[in-house]
Amino acid sequence: MTTSKLLNLAAALLLAPVGLALAEGAPEALTSVEIAKITPESAAPALAAPGAQALGVTGYDAQGREGRIHVVRTGDTLWDVSNAYLGTPWVWPSIWQDNRNIENPHLIYPGDHIWITPWEMRKVTAQEAVALIAGEPAAAQGPAQSMPAATPEAGSADPERVPQEPATIRVSDRERIGLLSAETVDAAASIVANTSPRLMISQQDEVWIGLAGGETGPGEQFTVYRVADEVRDFESGRMLGYHVELLGWIEVLETREESSLAVVRRSASEMQVGDRLMPRRKPVGAIALRGKATDVEGRISFLPQNRTAMGTLDYVYLNRGTVDGLGVGSALEVYRKGFPAHDSVRDTQVRVSDRVVADLLVVRAEAEASVALVRRTDEELALGDFFRGGAE
Repeated sequence: MTTSKLLNLAAALLLAPVGLALAEGAPEALTSVEIAKITPESAAPALAAPGAQALGVTGYDAQGREGRIHVVRTGDTLWDVSNAYLGTPWVWPSIWQDNRNIENPHLIYPGDHIWITPWEMRKVTAQEAVALIAGEPAAAQGPAQSMPAATPEAGSADPERVPQEPATIRVSDRERIGLLSAETVDAAASIVANTSPRLMISQQDEVWIGLAGGETGPGEQFTVYRVADEVRDFESGRMLGYHVELLGWIEVLETREESSLAVVRRSASEMQVGDRLMPRRKPVGAIALRGKATDVEGRISFLPQNRTAMGTLDYVYLNRGTVDGLGVGSALEVYRKGFPAHDSVRDTQVRVSDRVVADLLVVRAEAEASVALVRRTDEELALGDFFRGGAE
């Protein structure tokens, strides 16, 4: 079969689940017999491993970067798709780009098309999928497709330096906020009553909050959270703040003299009277890497969700914060300390060097503590592990 027929074959596969047809007059159009034989398995190249699931059709984005189109089958979840294409089920929350409010991995449906690369996963329309398949690899696009060099600003002290956009990494905003200072929690208002007789509060329910007309106004939005655990310094035991569970957000409808009426616009988990409020911030899906955080050393002091060990793309809490020079985007590394060892052959003492086992990225920083994303780890991380300023 010719190259153009193969392209039409892939297009037919992609368009079929949504009931679309190939354009009339397409070159070397498939025959009805060929179209009838199309299945996801026959149109997708098989993995090298025996018995492995076939992957979707290869395509290229506008920059010529390679990816694949996955057509969702019954029973697929984003965990499954991430595991099949990227080698780990834990990647998708940090690179999913369609809608950061989608946290349920089952909210994909048979016939959906997902564009998958190591740096992004997103839904695309059938037409977008065909365009991606028809794209060209970067090597085929030639030097005209390369990024143009930036022009140094007038008066620059170093005219040969070319400014570059900072590298970024995508994170889940829900996880990014897990740490609050004791002062923030102590000063928070809360849900004081439910307008319905139900104990639990869910999406579209109306609630009364303990903020008066002078403290808030119609249209103002608040994140609802529940205090889960104290976060304490691993070494000294001093209070660093609270780990909180984010439950969703509400919007104020009208105010009264001592309270206000609000509606639950989004519920990630059931709320109840007594859950606390904080002003809702604009979701942030990408964090710019600030680079190495110098002269900072500390310990992992808390693992959320009662975990005893953490891995890649988990979150850990650190006993250092902004007063120690950390900020959102700071790069850190977890290491195993070196130790003295005896060389029995030479009968001398030598020192075994420190061993770096993981890379961290600070995603939230309070004054005395921080939350960090585990970008990569060679070993399971545990409470009390040492960290320090690391490379980008």
